[in-house]
Amino acid sequence: MRRPQYTRYALRLDAPVGARPAVASVPAAGDAPPDQRRSFDDWSGAAAYERGPDLQALDYADARAVAEILALQPAGWQEEDGGGTLVFWLEDGAEAGAEVAAALKRIAALGRLEVDREPSGWEDAWRRFHKPHRIGRLYVRPPWYPVRDDLLDIAVEAGLAFGTGGHASTRQCLELIQSVRPGSLLDLGSGSGVVSFAALRLGFAPVTGIDIDPVAVHAAAGNAAMNGLAPTFLVGDATDPSYPLPEADVVVANIALRPLLRLAERWRPGEAAAAVGHASPPAELLLSGLLVEQAGEALAAYPAFAETARTDDGTWLTLRLTRRA
Repeated sequence: MRRPQYTRYALRLDAPVGARPAVASVPAAGDAPPDQRRSFDDWSGAAAYERGPDLQALDYADARAVAEILALQPAGWQEEDGGGTLVFWLEDGAEAGAEVAAALKRIAALGRLEVDREPSGWEDAWRRFHKPHRIGRLYVRPPWYPVRDDLLDIAVEAGLAFGTGGHASTRQCLELIQSVRPGSLLDLGSGSGVVSFAALRLGFAPVTGIDIDPVAVHAAAGNAAMNGLAPTFLVGDATDPSYPLPEADVVVANIALRPLLRLAERWRPGEAAAAVGHASPPAELLLSGLLVEQAGEALAAYPAFAETARTDDGTWLTLRLTRRA
């Protein structure tokens, strides 16, 4: 059977929106010999979630360019140079299609688009960078790694959705959730579904994941089938007060400070829950996607909750909050 060949596209943006130093630069698969390339921090777009010029925001370096690239459903993609370069891979011949050709033309108009054929076997080299992660009792792995019988297994395909266990905010959520008493759970900003799968493995039920990105929800549904798990995944903006949230004992929100502040409006003491007519505050709340310097502002937004634990790596922070009596 003929193996697919790939073309590497590098978009060097003329004026990247919110360009800034990267939290962790990610090398392209063909830029160095395998023994000289370090591991990816995440396999599915985590490098795009970087510190912006507004430290309250964690977002794509150039959302317009990323949206165009994701619409192509590439074999892989990443940000480099603090958001000034977007690299993605398509199978050879894809550019011959009218829709792909038109999309590439729009992408090229955003800067300078460089095109290079990847050498044969590139996809195998790319896979070697994607490693499994042991996080407490959990084992988060790409599907080409074997199961470990001594740990709770979660297989996540490298794709277009954020969250594979490699990024600090995801690891922190997976670490802290193991200290929470199981119950019903909402996974807000569910991405690839890894937190939802971990929750089910740990005994939480029912589990519902909500993400604003339909690509992420589609990827999560595929990962759920691969794991033999059945959480509910929904497309929606959980920070929109008109969006109904189901009741849950535990809420995990790995979404960044600005949307966390909007989310807090739902659970302000005395009025918010009744005003919007939605779910009452959860008993436990994990807030993630935060920078360490944002802890005070995040905590102040949730006066109905008390901090019971936190974890950080010097840059990224996750807070565990418990509802006050």
